[in-house]
Amino acid sequence: MPAPLTWDTPGLTWDSGLTWDGLAPSTRKTMNNTKASIDFSSYTAAELGPVAHTIHDKMAANAVTFATPPMPMATLQTQATTYDAKLIARASNAKTDVIAFNEARDTLEESLGVLGNYVNTIAKGDPMIVDKSGFPSYVTARPADTSPPAAPTDLRLRQGELSGSVVARYKPERQPSTNEVQTTTGDPNNEASWTMKGIYQGGRAEMEGFTPGALLWVRVRTVGLKGVMGAWSDPAQIRVI
Repeated sequence: MPAPLTWDTPGLTWDSGLTWDGLAPSTRKTMNNTKASIDFSSYTAAELGPVAHTIHDKMAANAVTFATPPMPMATLQTQATTYDAKLIARASNAKTDVIAFNEARDTLEESLGVLGNYVNTIAKGDPMIVDKSGFPSYVTARPADTSPPAAPTDLRLRQGELSGSVVARYKPERQPSTNEVQTTTGDPNNEASWTMKGIYQGGRAEMEGFTPGALLWVRVRTVGLKGVMGAWSDPAQIRVI
């Protein structure tokens, strides 16, 4: 078989698209599959506010790209400003100030998660568009990790807005994450007493249907790739009201 034709510069093409090294030109494009973060539960109290303000400023400045956000940028700005004020007030350690701060954080995190999903819908993996949004990002094109995820940390419980409801917050090792939450009103050391409450995205689970007055235990674990389940968090308890 004769050797393929060559030219001084390998891969050089004519207008016809033919190559002088005997190879057809590649038309495949490569692009990082970049995603905006939608889970902010791992951010410290001091970190979250500046991130929210950056997202607001960049999305507002690139309104042509993000023309139909699920909420007005003015709403996000108000939530971020309120969060800043509640963070300062929390330093008093007064119960009402702590509760108000937690509620402001929940509201802000939920809004950022909704906006992050919207950005990902617009960007379709394009890192340039994600960068325009101001969102922290990650690249999904990475080696698959099928090891069991570590146990979520910092599991905290508070009363929900409705009677018989509880909100759990925790910090999964992986982001984004899918997490299984289990509850029991019995002995937390008895494995058979635990029942699954649900599967939740990110570091927050809002649960309902508990009996007021009950002493509720909660634990959480992260769902890994290929159904590999992670370790359980330390359980936390709360008296349902």
